[in-house]
Amino acid sequence: MHRALCFLCCVTVLGCGAPPVEQDAAPVTVVSDGGLDLNDVSFLYPLPPPGRESSLLHVSAAGLGGQLLPRRHYDGLPPLVEGQTPDALYQLLRVVSARVDPCFPGSAPPAAPTCVKQLRLVAQPVLPGGADAGFATTTFDATVHLFYGLSDSSFEAVHRGLWELHALADGQTRGRPLGVHPVLARQGLDGAYAAVLNGLIRAHAGEANLTRVAFMAVNAQGFAWTFGASNVDGGALVDDTIPRLNGAKRQGVQEQGTAEFRAGLMLPPPTGDELPVILSERELRLTDDFTLGEALTSALRLEHPERSSPKTADCASCHVASRARRNAEQRRMVDNRAHPDLFTSSRFDLRRLDGVGDDPHALRAFGYFGPRTALSQRTINESAVVADVLSSRRP
Repeated sequence: MHRALCFLCCVTVLGCGAPPVEQDAAPVTVVSDGGLDLNDVSFLYPLPPPGRESSLLHVSAAGLGGQLLPRRHYDGLPPLVEGQTPDALYQLLRVVSARVDPCFPGSAPPAAPTCVKQLRLVAQPVLPGGADAGFATTTFDATVHLFYGLSDSSFEAVHRGLWELHALADGQTRGRPLGVHPVLARQGLDGAYAAVLNGLIRAHAGEANLTRVAFMAVNAQGFAWTFGASNVDGGALVDDTIPRLNGAKRQGVQEQGTAEFRAGLMLPPPTGDELPVILSERELRLTDDFTLGEALTSALRLEHPERSSPKTADCASCHVASRARRNAEQRRMVDNRAHPDLFTSSRFDLRRLDGVGDDPHALRAFGYFGPRTALSQRTINESAVVADVLSSRRP
C-alpha cells in the first residue's frame, strides 16, 4: 500500500560560489479537504515543565492485557545509555510520540502483499535538565520503539478514535507541518485532548499485542549509537536481522564531527549503497558528481514510503538520511526539487521544521534530542501517506 524501491537520476551540481539552495524554507500552500492531517495520525507530545514528567505516559502504564512495556522485555534490551543504571533508566522512560500505521510490512518477503495494522509508540528517558539547559525538561539521547499489532476490529476502533481527536482539535491541525501537537501544546498534558489520546493508546496497546521492540542506545560521550530490533515470540524477545547487513543484528553509527565538518560512519554500512559518502565532510568534498547523485538518490528513496520499507532499509540509514541529505545538498549546491524520488503532496505541508535542524548528532526520527524536537523526513512522509489512506476510508 505504501512501500517499494526504484529509480536513479542525474543531479545538477553548481559552482561553489553560488548561495546554498534552501529547499525547505519557503512557506507551503496546502489544499485541505477536511480530512485527517499529519498531526491527526502522528502525535508528538510536548515535554512537560520540570517536575511534571509524570504527566507523560510511563512505559509501565496499564494497557491492553498488561503494561505498555513489561519490565522483562525492557531487561532483554542492551543498556540504553552508557553509565546509567537499567533501573534508573526504566523509571525515566516516558512515551513521547505515537503513530498509527495501517500497513506495516509483515514477516513475508518485501514483495509479498502483506500489511500489518499497528499502533506505534516511542519512549525516551525524560528528566529535568541542568543549568546548561536552563533547567528545562530534557531527554537522554536513547529510545525504545514499541510496535502493537491491531486486529481489523481494533484498528477500526482506533480509526474512529482518530476522527474523534480530529473533531476535538477543531481545525488546529489543519495545514500544519508535523511537530509538537498543537492541541497538546495549548492544553497541556493534563488537558482533555491528552486524556482522550492516552485513553485510546491504553485501550489498544499493551503486553497482549506487543509484537516488536526496537531500540537506539548511546555511549557516554554521545557520539556513538547502536540500533537493533527484536520480535516478541512466545513471550520473549528474539533478535531480528537488519536488512542489507548480511545477517547482522546490530548496527552502529559514529559521529565525531560538527555541523560544519561532519565525520560520520555507519558500522557496518549497508551493502551496495553510496549513502555513507554524504555522512563525512571529507568524502562529500572529494566524491564525484555521479557518486554524489547516487548517494542523494538513496537518501530520497529512504525518505519515500513507496520506495523503501523496514524490510528493505537498515536502521542507521533511515535515521541519518534526512539531515545528511539536506547538508550535502547545501554543501554541494544541489537542487533536488524536481527529483523523481522526492516525495511530494498537494494536501500536506511536508517541511521538516524541527528544533535540531541538520545537527549531525541528532538521529531521532520522531522525538527529542535533549530538549529539542527531532524528526526525520521519512516520518513526515509516512504520516502523509497514512493520513491520505485513513481520510479516504472514513468510518
